[in-house]
Amino acid sequence: MPQDRTLSILCTFSGYYDANGPAGPGLYGSITYSQQASNPPMVGSIVDPTGAINVGEWTNSDPSSWNDRVDITFELSSTSSCTLQNGQTTSVIWSINMNNDPNGEPAMLLMENDRITPASTSEVEASWGNQSQTQILVDDKDETKDYYFRPGIMVPAANDYYISCDPPLVNRGGG
Repeated sequence: MPQDRTLSILCTFSGYYDANGPAGPGLYGSITYSQQASNPPMVGSIVDPTGAINVGEWTNSDPSSWNDRVDITFELSSTSSCTLQNGQTTSVIWSINMNNDPNGEPAMLLMENDRITPASTSEVEASWGNQSQTQILVDDKDETKDYYFRPGIMVPAANDYYISCDPPLVNRGGG
């Protein structure tokens, strides 16, 4: 039986927290993405630094071994950081505060193709990929649909302030 393909993406966040922003407290920053590994292995990358994932460029040369589903692991880089208002640089973590099903699972807003409707956990789910909670595994169970998702970043040193990362990523297609 063919198995899901896998894709590993390193995510690096850099930002700053302003407790007295014009609209109240705010976390500002950017995240970059880079492809780390895939199974089956591929030549080149289908992930660009803005997070566009072009699964359509990943040729499935052996349909007897691999299906068209892609399970994606997002690894938060150990160099990800946030500068606080006092100039101190501190680490960030994946957020657990915003989720379709907040039960201690990682924050990954999972949305249907309209980018508004929450995706059902019976169709796609996010879970921790390792014990240290630096990895999020996104597993789409319904390979016929596109799902959009956004990881959440949290700053423990700023009272666990968190944001979702834009733009939303998609599990297949042109990004």
